Amino acid sequence: MICASITENRLGDMVRLANSSNADLVELRLDYVSDIDEISEIGKIEKPVIVTCMPRWEGGNFDGSDEKRINILLKALDFSEYITVELMTEKRLRDGLIERARENNKKVILSYHDFNGTPPINKILEILERERGEGADIAKVAFMPRNYEDVLEVMRALVIKKNDNKFGIPIIAVSMGEIGKVSRILAPILGSYLTYASIEKGRESAPGQLTVNELRQILRILK
Repeated sequence: MICASITENRLGDMVRLANSSNADLVELRLDYVSDIDEISEIGKIEKPVIVTCMPRWEGGNFDGSDEKRINILLKALDFSEYITVELMTEKRLRDGLIERARENNKKVILSYHDFNGTPPINKILEILERERGEGADIAKVAFMPRNYEDVLEVMRALVIKKNDNKFGIPIIAVSMGEIGKVSRILAPILGSYLTYASIEKGRESAPGQLTVNELRQILRILK
């Protein structure tokens, strides 16, 4: 699946872009939104929605307290199918959000980002296992590669866990930046639950994203 990640300042603009996109689903980066009181606008989106509110300490734009950030996500639950929260969020707050998501039949994506590098494969596998153990419905990792070997390590971790019957949950694996751009194409072929793309050039939410149309065209050729 191709997920369009949207970082507009106003929810109305997010809705407009989401509904005009040919992505399979959309991720709304609520850490960029200024009119969060209009959160019910999300309900006007005509495709599955992931909501997230990334903190500054994990590469996002939200610089308020974790309590405020989690409260935004709780309010967004009613209007989404998925919710993404960082593995390193305070456990008490994270567990409360997961419990509410379960009660409302929403899928929880536990995520871990490192914009400074890529750890050894054993560490990547440990992070995925921890996400599963902490209650993820979907485990997500995203790393910044220094070279193509780093990209291959992330993809290798994806394949290992994808083929591990004991792991039992979907995985989203991303290698970021220009070097990692190839992972945006490889990951869905190798079994990543989804791959992120931008609505159009200049609207990237993370380094190395292709546009939805570029990605769809490439995957159509390769598949």
